[in-house]
Amino acid sequence: MTQFAYVAPERDPVDIKLDHYLIGWYEYRRGYRFARGHKGASVTGSYQAPGHWDWKNGAADARAEELVNKQVDEAIGRIPNAPEPWRTALEFEAMNLATGAHVWISPRLPKEREAREVLVLEARNKLLLELRRDGVMT
Repeated sequence: MTQFAYVAPERDPVDIKLDHYLIGWYEYRRGYRFARGHKGASVTGSYQAPGHWDWKNGAADARAEELVNKQVDEAIGRIPNAPEPWRTALEFEAMNLATGAHVWISPRLPKEREAREVLVLEARNKLLLELRRDGVMT
């Protein structure tokens, strides 16, 4: 008996990177902060490690990601929302990617799935152009 394994379509590395940036931007805009320990409830909650330990405790990586998220936020802010709601499409695409479910839609977006997908692709292309101009995407 022959078994056929499902082979997922190969995704472009640029799309994967853009998805990562959209998820990071969504979490940045929502104020999610991943941190170790207590949030100030304990005596040592406000303790900060010296800067020379940043490579070990991940603080340098968090700062670098925050800078990238700020650049993505600025790039999305430059995308016009008229005549098409591209910014709205990006916001809902980011929310869907971050939650792992493609159920969030906006009343400002087209109801037809194909038209909505075209709008999301246009918005992603506009964001990609802005990020390339800023040097975030190469």
